[in-house]
Amino acid sequence: MSARPAALQALTADPARAGLIVDFDGVLSPIVADPEASAMPADVAITLGRLARRLALMAVVSGRPLDFLRDRVPSGIRLLGSYGIEQLRDGQPQLAAAARDWLPQVRDAGDQLREHFGGWPGVRVEEKAVSVAVHWRQAPDQDSAAAEVRRLTAAIAAASGLRAEPGKLVEELRPPIDIDKGSAIKVLLAEENPAVAAYAGDDLGDLPALRAVRAAGGYALVVDHGEETDTRLLELADQSFRGTAEFAAWLAELADAAGA
Repeated sequence: MSARPAALQALTADPARAGLIVDFDGVLSPIVADPEASAMPADVAITLGRLARRLALMAVVSGRPLDFLRDRVPSGIRLLGSYGIEQLRDGQPQLAAAARDWLPQVRDAGDQLREHFGGWPGVRVEEKAVSVAVHWRQAPDQDSAAAEVRRLTAAIAAASGLRAEPGKLVEELRPPIDIDKGSAIKVLLAEENPAVAAYAGDDLGDLPALRAVRAAGGYALVVDHGEETDTRLLELADQSFRGTAEFAAWLAELADAAGA
């Protein structure tokens, strides 16, 4: 029995029937200390545009809000923000109805987190469209900051019903609805029906998407950031890349091979 081809060969055998779905932070954009400074390098944006014109499906699925993605991702690429809770369809933003009832709890959680961490150096509260996140990457004492962030977000989650989700030096509170990157991938694949697909991620929120694409017979791609990368992602990976620069080079190789 012949070995399974590598992701690049599988996606370029018939590009018009292939799909590539990617995360934003830590995959297209290098990880930075200030989340608001996150940006995709110009050459990566050009490569994505090339792929979007050649592949059956080119999409970005991110925990970032839809507006954030619209400002940073080239046109012609399918965008799903807030783990799939927000989507851009025919140029119009759509919010999952199930999330609407939780917006007051999200805003209240943001108020509590800002008030509590206002005096903590290097701890940053990021309010998103349908969630709120607390980052401690810039904290001088990351261990103490992490412990306090986890304590408070767990308490708020228990009191409000919001779901606490961990990430790389971040905890996020979001609506407890059955939408995540995995369900988003399933919907995308059902709608577009590519013959083969791949998903690229780098953080815990990508685990459902990596599992979903593998369950569909596709490829799990992981951008490895060393000690920050949870081993569960690497265990799922069909192929891994040492940082965003190596993944960007792979994207360019993919575009060339696809004739984009």
